[in-house]
Amino acid sequence: MNELFIRRNTKDKKQLRNSILYFLTCTILGIAVGLIANRTLRSEVNSKFWLIAILFIWLDRILLIVIHEAGHFVGGIITSYRFQLFRVFSYCIVKEDNKYKIEKRKIPGTSGQCLMKPPPNWTLDSPSFLYHAGGGIATLLASIFAVLLFKRTSSPLLQNISFVFFSYGMIVTILNLVPFQLPGSNNDGANLLAIRRDNTAKEAFFKQLECNAWLSEGKKLEDISEDYLKLSETAVWSEPLNYYLEWILYSKYLKERELDKAEELLARMEESYHNMLLCKKIRIDSERLYLLIICQADPDCIKTFYENMAEKLRMNKMCTPVLRTLIIYERYSKNNECVLAQYQRMFYRAMEFSACKQEAEVDYILTFQEKETSNTEYKE
Repeated sequence: MNELFIRRNTKDKKQLRNSILYFLTCTILGIAVGLIANRTLRSEVNSKFWLIAILFIWLDRILLIVIHEAGHFVGGIITSYRFQLFRVFSYCIVKEDNKYKIEKRKIPGTSGQCLMKPPPNWTLDSPSFLYHAGGGIATLLASIFAVLLFKRTSSPLLQNISFVFFSYGMIVTILNLVPFQLPGSNNDGANLLAIRRDNTAKEAFFKQLECNAWLSEGKKLEDISEDYLKLSETAVWSEPLNYYLEWILYSKYLKERELDKAEELLARMEESYHNMLLCKKIRIDSERLYLLIICQADPDCIKTFYENMAEKLRMNKMCTPVLRTLIIYERYSKNNECVLAQYQRMFYRAMEFSACKQEAEVDYILTFQEKETSNTEYKE
């Protein structure tokens, strides 16, 4: 256990380097845009409308999210992908049973999403570039249109608005297409790079889209074969494109009460813990604590693990798997009934907006229907 804590608490130099690089890139782009804006729009007439143009940044953000996700959609349609979901913030259009409906779903750290079914009978030779790059290409084209409008219009207000849109759009394009690995996910450029250099990641990408479509259409976790979800022996377990299948398989094991397999899969994930994104590290910490409790590990071990990981778990407590663990721990330890009640309310809200209903359903069963997982009393 001491070794596990050391490995978990070691600073991730790669992730720190990526975060610093991302911050510096944003800073440099921001300064560059500011200098160009000062030089381009410094006239007295333009300055009167500058504040109004700045206020359009929020509108630009919404518009660019729509344009970006529409770019993924068009890129997918061109290469034979089929529509599944289009989301802006927490509002999304979903296709289920050949019908379209509006739902609310949330994925922390994301503002938009366009999910599509992969090409029928896909293979590793099936196209993936336009689907991934379509968003960045769309924002680039929109930015070019904005700068052309800036050059052709004589209206100071339109000049300011179009220049702000162009600047914001170019920043979004660069930060999307230049490969970056952030604490929450890869950007599209990093995904493209991963698929190009690793066929396992490309296979996981297609299976992720296919599996997501099955689940959206009502297929249950137990209906998806274990062999389909398993990654190859050569898979890089720290690759974000592989995360989805790993967690679906883990949830499948929990639902089918195959705790030995769940433990084995989690232990294998932990071997690559140091190189994983922060969001996955938190999820692994959550599942390790959960398995320690339901497998009735030594109480001192459970207490020590919780005290080491509690702060990180609470950072990501708006998703059902982490809330499941926090609720089970509070029941187990019987520390604070108010905190337990708060977590339970948060769980129902998180479940309502969960991106994967079947996984949230498993968490609900394990949290509120599996009494044996929370009846063990905590011993000091």
